[in-house]
Amino acid sequence: MTAIHSCLFSALLLSASPCAWTQAVGNPADAEFQNRWGGYLLSTAFRVDAKRPQVILPPASLREGDKLWIQPLRLYSDDYLVLQRCLDAACSKTEVVRAWNAYGFMGPYPVLSHTVQVKSGGPYMLWMQHVKGQGMNAFGLYERDAPPLVFEPAGMRVDYNQAQLKAAQAHGPELINKAAPEKSMFVVSFESGSIVQMQALRAPPP
Repeated sequence: MTAIHSCLFSALLLSASPCAWTQAVGNPADAEFQNRWGGYLLSTAFRVDAKRPQVILPPASLREGDKLWIQPLRLYSDDYLVLQRCLDAACSKTEVVRAWNAYGFMGPYPVLSHTVQVKSGGPYMLWMQHVKGQGMNAFGLYERDAPPLVFEPAGMRVDYNQAQLKAAQAHGPELINKAAPEKSMFVVSFESGSIVQMQALRAPPP
């Protein structure tokens, strides 16, 4: 199978490991999207928020209709990865778009792929919360309307872990050890050792 055919096949399976090749983009609006992958323009121009160094921000030119491809490579049992969307420019209100624990996607909303369709409004924020002492009793559900950068799980396990949860919320999100592009991915390693990879995808102009 040729490399091009392989990439086209991978486009049908967005949760698979992407293959990418470089191709210049002529439209200035797509300047951050300098590669192609499976029919999409691709960007790894994620960055650490200068004001909140525990937060990863997507490419500045991200817009409605783009997609975020996020996949934990290693997530420890006490760690929770959270993707939040600001509902206004000031980010005074947010919603949790997706969350992960060590066993995969958290509920209660069904998840069918590693991609997230970008909506209009405020920016997206990706961050990690560490809650000590979870082990096999990891939280499996989350509250969608949680405040900015506050981890609010849901379900019966919250009642049994109030002390650990309150301590984690007071501490805030985990620090980031390293965040940098690696080939066709942007890879982030956190203080606990958990690692996450991501891309931003955009449909090419007709």
